[in-house]
Amino acid sequence: MPYQDAMTIDERRKYIRIMRSRYRKADRQQRGALLDEMQQVTELARKTLIRLLHGDLERRPRRRQRGRRYGADVDDALRVIAESYDYICAERLQPNLVTMAQQLADHGELHLSAGLLEHLDRCPCPCRGTTNHENVL
Repeated sequence: MPYQDAMTIDERRKYIRIMRSRYRKADRQQRGALLDEMQQVTELARKTLIRLLHGDLERRPRRRQRGRRYGADVDDALRVIAESYDYICAERLQPNLVTMAQQLADHGELHLSAGLLEHLDRCPCPCRGTTNHENVL
């Protein structure tokens, strides 16, 4: 089976908006067939499709945007450290941040300050607890 790109959210909403009029005109048996078709095309669950067909399809913006947790200096340092480790996962990167930052500073690749080291030491691992470590070497 050839690879197909998944529909974006906006494409799904546009498709559901088009199918809404057919769905409303259909009888019970035809609605089931339409739901089957929409489920295959959009890869959404039936209940989600029903909710979208009966509800509002307008996307709402976030009420409040997330702020930055760290400054640009920490962001730049993380970028350099991640690149030096060849972009390993966050769980393996996080325990080695301070050590690698000090090594990169010794070789002139990174400018370190006390505040930057403190921030790197406190950086949380974003994917902590999401993987099974029993099979990791």
